Amino acid sequence: MRKVFLLFCLMLLTVATVNAQTVNVTFQADMRVAMATGYFDPATDTLTCPGDFNNWLNTPPDNTEKIMTDDNNDSVYTITIAVTPNSTYGYKFNIGMGWDGKDENQGNRSVDVGASDMTLDPCFFNNYTPYTGIQSPVTFNVDMSVIAQSTFDPSTQHVYVAGNFTNWGTDAIEMTNDNPGVDTIYSVTVDVDSVLSGDLLIYKFIYGSDPSSGSWEYPEKGDDWFGNDHNRIIGVVDGSNSVSWYWNNDDGSEPVVTGDGNIFFDVDMSVAEELGVFNPDKDSVQIRGDFNGWNASDPPRSLLNQDAADPDHWYLDVSFTNYILNSLHRYKFFNTDTNYTNTGWEVYLGPTDNGDRNRVVTFEGSDTQTQPLAYFEGVHPDWVIPSGTTVECTFSVDMTNATIADTQGTKAVFNPATDTVYWVPRNPLFYAVHGLVWTAASGFVPARILELTDPDQDMVYTGTLTLNGPDFNGFLYNYGFTSGGTLVQEGKQGDITQGDARVRFIGQTGARMFVSPWNMPQDVWDNNPGPEEEGPVLSVRDLPGNPIKYSLSQNYPNPFNPTTMIRFSIPEAGQVTLKVYNLLGEEVATLVNKEMKSGSYEVDFKGANYSSGIYLYTITANNYTATKKMILLK
Repeated sequence: MRKVFLLFCLMLLTVATVNAQTVNVTFQADMRVAMATGYFDPATDTLTCPGDFNNWLNTPPDNTEKIMTDDNNDSVYTITIAVTPNSTYGYKFNIGMGWDGKDENQGNRSVDVGASDMTLDPCFFNNYTPYTGIQSPVTFNVDMSVIAQSTFDPSTQHVYVAGNFTNWGTDAIEMTNDNPGVDTIYSVTVDVDSVLSGDLLIYKFIYGSDPSSGSWEYPEKGDDWFGNDHNRIIGVVDGSNSVSWYWNNDDGSEPVVTGDGNIFFDVDMSVAEELGVFNPDKDSVQIRGDFNGWNASDPPRSLLNQDAADPDHWYLDVSFTNYILNSLHRYKFFNTDTNYTNTGWEVYLGPTDNGDRNRVVTFEGSDTQTQPLAYFEGVHPDWVIPSGTTVECTFSVDMTNATIADTQGTKAVFNPATDTVYWVPRNPLFYAVHGLVWTAASGFVPARILELTDPDQDMVYTGTLTLNGPDFNGFLYNYGFTSGGTLVQEGKQGDITQGDARVRFIGQTGARMFVSPWNMPQDVWDNNPGPEEEGPVLSVRDLPGNPIKYSLSQNYPNPFNPTTMIRFSIPEAGQVTLKVYNLLGEEVATLVNKEMKSGSYEVDFKGANYSSGIYLYTITANNYTATKKMILLK
């Protein structure tokens, strides 16, 4: 018995000795920049902290002690590791459970561990300096050498930086060139009380005679931009910060080829006129873009002409001198009608690659370049709900995610017991047609015209919108809820734009013919930019020939990305439906739902906003039914 007791005491002594020989170190990695630039996806990616203390991920199969977690949803990932005191350890942060090329790319970090537990200050992934919320200057540098070979003139124009710390263009900061005639590198240091370490600065560079009429950059490549607008981003750390970029991330590695040319623009204003927000007898149409300072100060490059042969069309042939060939340029159409409550700017409902929903054109350097006919706001005449027609549309949203703190921890959390949910329109044409006020000049205050309720108490809120023609069937919208009298909306905190919205359409059976009542697909509350949905099927293309039997062909191409074509034939007239389902049997799209005459047809399925995978498409016509598989491969 004495031996057993002595052995037990020895074991306790050994455990106590081991415990006394370790201290806990808490590591913190701020992943906000990595998340914003798409480098890290918290839904699918794992963050680890390999180092000397855990054999640098080289101890399979149990690597769970290396996984970092974000327990309070603030995008700062932490892990506490027991290490030997009074030692120095190398470590780094790594995305993944192995060495997959997504570890930090600036070498190893180092920590000196003392004799007691310690918590390291948070630091941004791929940035070695921690932050503690102190005032920290940021120096911005931009090399204008490439754009100076075409449209930037250093002798007459200025360079600015603008972002969330300058109220964007309102208080843009001018940059200076310390070596004029030697280089075209412009710099400025922002050192103000409002810029603290731990802040995310979102910004862009501008050049022109002044910020309000200048050209904004739109970097097409690089690992620092994020979002639909390709804004740049920096996570501010303690001490001095510095960033250096080429304008538009163009470092001159490819030869700059410039040229002259014209681009012919043509826009159909018939919908705006029919809906009462454009009067051709007194109003005018302008085009405003980065090629004319986003204003109408130069009428020959901005004021459109009415086509005498087709008064619904307004056109302008815009000249371009010494522009980079194949460069992208963004623009909008502008309506001077006083009833148009967004101070004239359209908000394009078509496919776009930017949060401001600008249109895009590539300069070809040709005297005969022509843009396809556009429709103001992107609303096709076939989408108009005629006078005397009433259409009901039901929206629904799962609010579960709104009860969880957003990643920045700055938005109010939804309380079903006290808060009210609203459908929030984001398109100025909707406001104008419905007599609502768009207060863009003083900061957008959205209308709360549709309250959603949760009768089943399942966190899915629904509401039905009644549209009385003349109206239109396209919606740009997001959701919001009231918290203490304030409307909290989906989208990036403090920077909610049209990019943080959804685009959906009421289903049609033909031109100006709508399915009513119409249930929109159920949405899910999302604090990230909302999903964009495809527009309605405007037409089904007729094919030559008289079919003698029913048929459904295999889609082509297959696999496809993002669009595929489906053909079918019906030898007898009748009601035809063509629908797309996922493998769970859930309907994801209705491509055809109308009475059709006998014939052969083809229709496109656009899968840009669907996940990769296998889908089923089914046709039903009279007593004929057929189903085939197709594969969306992104």
